[in-house]
Amino acid sequence: MSTSLQLESKTTRKSGKLKSAVKPAAENEKECRKFRLFVRDRRSNLRFLVDSGADVSIIPATSQNKKKAEYLLYAANGTEISTYGIKMLNLDLGLRRDFQFPFIIADVTKGILGADFLHKYNLLVDINKKKLIDGITNLFVLGDITAISNDNVISALNKSIKISNLLLKYPEISRPNLVPKEIKHDVKHFIETNGQPIHAKARQLDPKRLAIAKEEFTFMLNNEIIRPSNSQWSSSLHLAAKKDGSYRPCGDYRQLNAQTIPDRYPIPRLEDFHQILKETKVFSKIDLFKAYFQIPIAEEHKCKTAIITPFGLYINRFIYEFNVMSFGLKNAPATFQRFIHEVLRGLDFVFPYFDDILIASKSNQEHEIHLNLVLERLNTFGLRINISKSVFAVEEIEFLGYLITPQGSHPLPDKVQAIMNYKRPENIQDLRTFLGILNFYRRYLKDAAKNQALLHEYLKGSKKKDKRKIQWTDEAEKQFEKCKNDLSNATLLSFPNSELPLSLFTDASDTAIGAVLQQYENSTWQPIAFYSKKLNDTQQDYSTYDRELLGIYLSVKHFKHYLEGRTFTIYTDHKPLIFAFHQKLDKAAPRQARQLNYISQFSTDIKY
Repeated sequence: MSTSLQLESKTTRKSGKLKSAVKPAAENEKECRKFRLFVRDRRSNLRFLVDSGADVSIIPATSQNKKKAEYLLYAANGTEISTYGIKMLNLDLGLRRDFQFPFIIADVTKGILGADFLHKYNLLVDINKKKLIDGITNLFVLGDITAISNDNVISALNKSIKISNLLLKYPEISRPNLVPKEIKHDVKHFIETNGQPIHAKARQLDPKRLAIAKEEFTFMLNNEIIRPSNSQWSSSLHLAAKKDGSYRPCGDYRQLNAQTIPDRYPIPRLEDFHQILKETKVFSKIDLFKAYFQIPIAEEHKCKTAIITPFGLYINRFIYEFNVMSFGLKNAPATFQRFIHEVLRGLDFVFPYFDDILIASKSNQEHEIHLNLVLERLNTFGLRINISKSVFAVEEIEFLGYLITPQGSHPLPDKVQAIMNYKRPENIQDLRTFLGILNFYRRYLKDAAKNQALLHEYLKGSKKKDKRKIQWTDEAEKQFEKCKNDLSNATLLSFPNSELPLSLFTDASDTAIGAVLQQYENSTWQPIAFYSKKLNDTQQDYSTYDRELLGIYLSVKHFKHYLEGRTFTIYTDHKPLIFAFHQKLDKAAPRQARQLNYISQFSTDIKY
């Protein structure tokens, strides 16, 4: 729950009017680097350091709120400082007005009023006269001066990282901010529906989760993430479990989503980032902080986000609606992807995937230019970076489950190890999970469909959560182990380069088709991606000619986005196919004619 704090001087409770001009806080403190002003809370007697050298305002963690958050702070010497969330405080500094502000809870011994707080309320520090001055009213409050080490300065930025000087150009961008007071863009989230308002009953919670929900809703209410509602719409409260064991409160929007008209904005495919990596050697990954909260919901549609709770926080109201975009809303991913594409429009060295942004460059010098352009855009649109989860200017980087290096991309080593350690599934559901994890990296696996055929046989006719035991055969067990080893030995995949010769190698067996897309680089063919597909019962009865033709057709269709507009050669191990494009289509069967016609739109250069 939020605590209302008020501050006053330790040595005196006098306040008065400012009679002369005072230097800005930063300039005064530069002259007295080792001395800092302290003020004390009138209600709780908490002592606060007033420090414009600190990027953010913080309060010490207690045993009750020591649940780690994803955000890190840094001391001046580079030491990491753990944080435990954000708490809204209402301060009375003895200046005859309230100062409501979100403070970061952190592993520190004293509270700090940082540059973000001082700047927002136009407060000035006069070290020599021990005054904290209200730049608006000219009122001041006296404090006490204490000498402290400069290592006590708290920063949202680790000054030891490679591009710290570049980040310092945009100080606001690394400061956590839940809901900006000033929206710097005109993007809004709309919820167009085609039915009557839906209603839900308040979902009862056990005492522990009820307390968590009340605390989270109080926090969101104080931060203007939500507001009390009189809406005719209502969805049940859902507490989504997070990786760290905490909960994210959101609505159970299944009924609302069923009525929501879908937003068809295209979401990039995970592997599409390979397209920007040609000849790149330096990489950065930016993680945006609370990115959804930067997009307001259209005023006329906020009512549709209403959540009915089993408690009342605001004059006994039990329904609350979101001011900003919430998780669980059907079109939220499309809205955010459209927004981030608009933010980074025209930057062809960037691949944004929701709140993860990949930046790739050919040299360190170019990378600094690229980073500056990206940071400038993010700052212009009021977005914030989670520095502790971002990575800057490295030669290899993890992104969306892949390891990216200048030579190409690999599956992540820890994901490969997890597959290698995977025990033989005992039931259908476990096997489905294993194949799902394995096939995330299918583009790296040669002949995956053929090598997984026996395992997929077990899934025939099964339900989604089928707990039936698997009767393993020796052959199926061998295939299970082979699948794990295939991923362990996965081929390094090169990044597509439109200036290099391109070829498509295809093959078909009795049960599956397979292909590899390759480019000629460094005097050898380097794979870009693999493709495979199991044939259905009808296709397995095709002649060898028809299966091989089907293999080329499906492979060209799969790699269409790589092949369109390119000159490339198709290689097959079935010699009769090399004459297929020289015959008249009216002599081919209808299915063959359709497939040959489609392939010929991309290439007629086929070799044995």
